[in-house]
Amino acid sequence: MVPFGRWIDAHGHLADPRWQGLRDQIIDEARAKGIHFFMQGGVGPEDWKLQEELSDRYPSHIGLCFGLHPYWVIDHEDDECEVALDVLAAQLGKALAIGEMGLDFRPHIEKDSRDKQYHIFEQQIELAHVSAKPMVLHLVQAHDEALRVFDIFGMPPQKGMVHSFNGSWGKAQDFLKKGLFLSVGGPVCRPENKKLHQAVKEMPLEYLLIESDNPDQAPPAYKGRLNPPESIWEVARTIGELKSLDPIEILDITTANFGRLFNGYSAQLKSSATPRN
Repeated sequence: MVPFGRWIDAHGHLADPRWQGLRDQIIDEARAKGIHFFMQGGVGPEDWKLQEELSDRYPSHIGLCFGLHPYWVIDHEDDECEVALDVLAAQLGKALAIGEMGLDFRPHIEKDSRDKQYHIFEQQIELAHVSAKPMVLHLVQAHDEALRVFDIFGMPPQKGMVHSFNGSWGKAQDFLKKGLFLSVGGPVCRPENKKLHQAVKEMPLEYLLIESDNPDQAPPAYKGRLNPPESIWEVARTIGELKSLDPIEILDITTANFGRLFNGYSAQLKSSATPRN
């Protein structure tokens, strides 16, 4: 029997519209497998509101994370982004972290948005400095560029995590030198992902987190369906094989790491584990 209320999914999107009508079910299924806390990834103002509604229903189980995702930035005009930054600054006190924030320079995603992505990323780094909130970073094909931005603006005091890390050991080392945690998800479960496997073998356990990134990035065992939070068990099993550890040890270690990074987490927990109806 798996103990109830023990482990953490370090990153996901339970507010995603694709979970409409399924949220209670997938949360209950995850809790039945010992996963009791679900850290969110912010997308934009509409998503922040949905996160709050979910937190009202599951007050001890949802970690709020507000930020402007590169996708949201790309899809909105400059003036809309500036207004959203003002709203973010006003509402960030409610959240455990700021994010997702970052850079995505894949050609089919980036289009002509590079300058705007830089600007909004830099503004959110400044908010992380002022608020002392950890960052949740979305960095895709922008490794060197992100490091240069941090060299200019400095690493905020609470640092943060690189969500869905899927790079080489060399890239992992660059982020670790900045004091960032690395969060690993479903891609590590793909047998052909040798580059990430080697990085995971090398990376220090004390800076490791695991995530589902639900409803996306499903491990092979969940192929063809929406990826649920419970899939972090598959991630823990694969990392355990790479590290020669039991998956429960991986879940225990990464949950403890989460508590170190998100120091507001313990204060948020309440005595009741019963969702509001």
